[in-house]
Formats: sequence, C-alpha cells, structure tokens
Amino acid sequence: MKCPVIELPMEAAVRDMQNLINGDVEHSLAFNRCTTCNACDFVCPEDALPYELILERFDDWHGKHGLPFFAKMVFPNEPENIWSGLRALMNRNELDLLESWENRLHEEHEEIVLTGFYTNIVPFLAQLSILDDMREKIVGSEGLCGCGGDSNKLGHIELTEQIIELLKNSFSSMGLKRVYCFMEAEAVMLNEVLPERYRADFNIQILPLDYLILDKMKQGIIEITNKLNIRATVHDNCMSRYDGGRPQEVVREITQLAGCELLEMEHSRFNGLCCGWAATIPTLHGKKSDNPLRTLLNLISNLYRRLDEAEATGAEVIISSCPACYIFLSLIAVLSNSDLRVYHPLEIVEMACGGTVNRKVEQRCWDIMAVTINLLFLWISSKENRKRFFPKSINTRVVESLAPIRDSDRKRIIRAALFFRGVLVQNRYSRAIIGYVLKGAICLFRRFQEIEKRQISHGHQSKR
Repeated sequence: MKCPVIELPMEAAVRDMQNLINGDVEHSLAFNRCTTCNACDFVCPEDALPYELILERFDDWHGKHGLPFFAKMVFPNEPENIWSGLRALMNRNELDLLESWENRLHEEHEEIVLTGFYTNIVPFLAQLSILDDMREKIVGSEGLCGCGGDSNKLGHIELTEQIIELLKNSFSSMGLKRVYCFMEAEAVMLNEVLPERYRADFNIQILPLDYLILDKMKQGIIEITNKLNIRATVHDNCMSRYDGGRPQEVVREITQLAGCELLEMEHSRFNGLCCGWAATIPTLHGKKSDNPLRTLLNLISNLYRRLDEAEATGAEVIISSCPACYIFLSLIAVLSNSDLRVYHPLEIVEMACGGTVNRKVEQRCWDIMAVTINLLFLWISSKENRKRFFPKSINTRVVESLAPIRDSDRKRIIRAALFFRGVLVQNRYSRAIIGYVLKGAICLFRRFQEIEKRQISHGHQSKR
C-alpha cells in the first residue's frame, strides 16, 4: 500500500502479496513493476521483508528461464557488457586510470578507496583536486561485480554468493583494514545487505566516501572558499535508506555546507523513488521480458518521472551521490533537453572549493546511447541473441578482467558515437526534436502501462 511506485489500496495490496507468496507472478504487480527500491522492507509494519520475497521470485524465474540478451549489459564477463563498450570510446588518460586502479588490487593496502561498478564509467570523478591526498589509494575493477549490488537486485542468489567469496579473497589478499566506497550503495552491500541476507562477514571497517568528505569539510581540511548559492535537490538512491538513513542526511549536509539552497522532491528520503536504472529489472522477468524496447521505454519513463519531480522543485541542479543514478539521471536530462543538470556531491564540493569541474558526463551519456544502439543491432540481427541466457559463474579466487569487446562491435560503437557527437545531433533544433519525441514516447508507454496494470488487477479480481 505504501509502495511509492505501485500505490495499491490495502485490499489489492494484500491480494498482490498473496499471489506473490503463492508463486503466481503473472498476477502480481509487485513482480511485474518492482523497481527494487526496497522501500517496502522499511515501511512493512510486520517486518515481513516483502522485498526479499520479490527477489526470491526473481531468482525462481530466471533460474528456470534465464535472462534476456539486454541483461548482458551488467555482466562484466559477457562481451556485451556496458563497461567494455564504453572503453571503446574512452581516451588514453581514462584507460590508464582504470588500469592503474585494477593493478592496485594485486598490492597490499591497509586502507583503500574502492571505485565501484559505475564509477568506472565516469572515472573523471576521481580526478577532482579534493581527492588529491587519496589518489594513490584508489583501487577497483569491474571484476568485483559491484560488490554484488546488481546480482542481488536481479535476485540472483547463487551469483551473489560467488561474488561474496571473491570479495573475501580479494580483501584478504590486500590485507585491508578499512575501505571507503566511492559508491555508498556498495558500502551498504558490504555492511548490511550481504551480512544480513547472506551471512557474509568481511571483518574490516567499511564506510561511504561521502562520510569522509563531510568529516573533512567540518574539520576545515576541505576548505569552502566559494559558496555556490544555487538551488539544489537531492536524489536519494535505493540503498540510502540503510544505516538509519544516514547516507541521505550526509549528502544534504554536504550540499548545504557547499552553499546550496536545498529543495525537496515530492518523493524523498525513505519515500524516495528509484532513479529509473534499476526499474528495468522487472522487465527482465516474466512472459513479456524478451522485448528490449519495453525495457528501454520502462527505463526512460522511470528516469523521466524522477527528473519531472526534480524540475517541479524549481531546483537548478540534482545532486546524486550514486554514480549509477548520476549517470542515468544525466542521460534523461540530456535526452529530454532539460535545463536541469546532475552533479555528484564531489563535483559540488570541488566547485565550492574554487575548483573547476569537467562536465564530461554529458558526452558519456551520448556514448551510452552508442553502446545501446550496438546492443539493439545485435538483438535485431541475430536470432541467437534473441534467446535467453544463464549468467556465467564468477571466478572466486581471481578478479578477472573485463570480457574483451569484439572488433565488429567496437567499430559500430565508434561510428554511432561519432554520429551522436556530430553536428546533426548536437544542435538546438535536433536536441529539441529528440526531447519532444522522447516525451511523446513516454506518454504513450505510460498509457500502455495503465492498461496493463488494470489487466493484472482484473486478474486479481477474477481469481477471487
């Protein structure tokens, strides 16, 4: 009933959960619409952990049926993964940076800054001057599989258990005592989700990097010399509800200390919405999960819902401490031709310290479009790619490098990127047209979703 996405009345919500308990996923809106924001676990008056049940049903489904081709984007051991595709478009400086982070996995450290899955898509964030004293401690690889974040959200229990073993072996070989996570979601995975759901114990101190940055600001180690005086709203990522909601307050403190006026969205803090990226997950399960167009439309619809709420506040910028949310909210802002810009808290602090920020994220958004176009081509052009797949096992002893991209894919991605970066797209008229078309597609898709919701609800009634 209190789900910020499905918003069912009490009687319908009870029926929906009963269907889920009985394994009738076809007639469960939770199974078909869950954005994996995990809000239900925090508001359930019985502490029944409904989100855990949804994840188990996801696991049941893909254990029998596998996952559709587009899910390969988030598996670093598949050639179609998003990281290998984007590396085809990165400059030498970024590639060298990623290589240096991966090489440090084989060295001994007492303390590291762990980059995280999606930080490696935007490595330029780690080059800000406020991180100068930590630069040699930055370590990470896509081969660590986001500390199990994506596999857990997919409900893939066995794969997540393999990632836990890999993490234990990797942390032990480095001799770690403390880890600061670039992605607060990964800190939550290591501190709470993996220990509570999988009984994992890492025996090291693990904190989000945001906590350290805030402490340095309060101590004057990071000195604010240029208060920003901009209107900002904070996007609370799915994992920020953990640790008593402290990650949500830390980002707000950073925002206000940097001189921003804080404006709240309709859905914020414990009632916050998923940015939209994880909202693609239910489209990977169920009878309609083989259509990538449905997955993409679901993504942009949910992204735009969050952007729309941010615009309604009157804010000039959205601040998101999760690199994944940062990337994909930037993507919808770019595609919809919005005046809003998305910043990571580190960028806000950098500017408040008088530094400059390279807004390379907007180019990276078009690069993601190039990678997506290649995946659509592969899906359309090959019958084999329209078959479902079962994820490969993870090597628990060694952090494996990314699966290499095929040369043909590399060439297609580069050609697509040149088109998106070129004058045919990068002019105000084309950008306006793309924005109008995108919003029209979202409107039509939402009407379709309402029809689908009524059909599933009708299925509830007819089963009674």
